[in-house]
Amino acid sequence: MGERNSFLKSSIQKIINQMKGLSITAIGLRCFDECLDIFYTLKSPLKLDYLELAIGSKCEIDRDYPDIPLILHDSCLYDRYFRYKLDPLQPSTWKAYADFINRHQVLAVSLHPPLKSYCSQKELEVAMMKMQKALQVPVYLEVMPADNYWCSSIPTLIDFPLLIDVSHVNIWHQGNTTTTKETCLTLLNSYTVGAIHLSHNAGKADTHDLIPHNVWFNDYLAEWNDNYFVTYESLTIDYAAYERLDKCRRFEVDI
Repeated sequence: MGERNSFLKSSIQKIINQMKGLSITAIGLRCFDECLDIFYTLKSPLKLDYLELAIGSKCEIDRDYPDIPLILHDSCLYDRYFRYKLDPLQPSTWKAYADFINRHQVLAVSLHPPLKSYCSQKELEVAMMKMQKALQVPVYLEVMPADNYWCSSIPTLIDFPLLIDVSHVNIWHQGNTTTTKETCLTLLNSYTVGAIHLSHNAGKADTHDLIPHNVWFNDYLAEWNDNYFVTYESLTIDYAAYERLDKCRRFEVDI
């Protein structure tokens, strides 16, 4: 990646020290208070440091959030049924998020890149730098599973720190574990990366399935926890009772 992002590497390392979190996406379609109860229930067994606010349950912009660190993922904030958009190419959408960040302990922001038809690579890079300056926290751009988006393959990555979603990369390779692992490690070793999303799927769709015991990235979690924001976007199989409500299983799951 370009030298202009080198300053971010040092600032990222100052913030991250064995940081692991849970996304509301993994436990959602419940009221926020119930999600919060699940977070506290799993905080000790999963060694969680932060909660990621994300699509799945309404994260109200004006509620009193508990004194826990937060990460904001994509357009996650709501005012009742109105969802506040966060668009790097529309500065008017940044204010609500900047105001929220000023009032809460927000560690970082991550978001989905736009469609390639929406803007050029250069326009997106410039917009991301401006948005990060306005928000005053590290911002990461997530790799996407569908090839009509920016950051949906190595050739479409932009010059900006990344959020590596291991399940999205698994879709790139249609469920081939070997090539998924190789690509994820290449991204982590060769690009500026600040965050990782953990979940599981069969390589066809972003289904956020329970994470099995033998998943390949288990061997890397200790190292990743020391260097990145690592977020569970789906739960491990041991905590199936708490998974996203529309997927919640009360019986043994075969994965």
